Amino acid sequence: MKLLQGRRALYLLLGMSGSLLAASGHALCANVDTPDAGFTPKATLDSLFEVEGDAPFSRPYDGSLAFSALASRFSTANGHGYRNELKIAKQHRRTIEQTREHFSALVTPTLPDGAKTIVAQYHVEGLDTILQDSGDSRALDGQPGNGVFDIVVRILGSSGKEVATPLGKVRSGESFQLDVRFDNGVAVVSAATAASGLRQTEPTRIKGDRRDIYFKFGDYAQALDPDTHRFTSDPARWDAWFRQNHIDHDQVRFSHTRFVRE
Repeated sequence: MKLLQGRRALYLLLGMSGSLLAASGHALCANVDTPDAGFTPKATLDSLFEVEGDAPFSRPYDGSLAFSALASRFSTANGHGYRNELKIAKQHRRTIEQTREHFSALVTPTLPDGAKTIVAQYHVEGLDTILQDSGDSRALDGQPGNGVFDIVVRILGSSGKEVATPLGKVRSGESFQLDVRFDNGVAVVSAATAASGLRQTEPTRIKGDRRDIYFKFGDYAQALDPDTHRFTSDPARWDAWFRQNHIDHDQVRFSHTRFVRE
């Protein structure tokens, strides 16, 4: 999906579960067949991920994380909007062939009409999950500014062709179950919503290279230049875009959050 220029990714909107192993081979969370707390412990997430923006963890931690890009106002040099995310730390990143991971969560977005955000992605190459209330003929709703947020996954396949798959639609405050699996270069994403039931992408081999990839999740609020309607890396233009479109708050909450790595 080309929500971000110059980047290839899979944009997704929710969920997953499984067993998690650190690079050392030590178990980081129990297998799903083993009774546990129902979420990945904070210590495990802390050991693998680093935070961009404000710390999102609930207190006490119960598997819930609440991200707000507009509150954090965290920016990067090549970004296209503010972000508040967890991303795999550099020392834990792997090549596509070495990456076997599974993420799942119940996702609850609280967003104003017209907003667009990326809630999960594999950075550098491959996969993005997007929540958007904008015009898009590939989405289930696809009508801009009506308060209905489409869940769209964009995957760049090995052929070099990017495929966008609609996985459902929600309104602000409604939840959906998100599941993202990445296994030796093959990605599958699914989402379950009250309105659309369970939908998933076809297993797709990602077009990659020798660089390490890494998983991110949270709230990456998308903005354009309000004059040109093109992507910009200038936070002042993001602010102008958000003001113009009355986007003054946002939160994406993940609960029952699980991340599994082999």
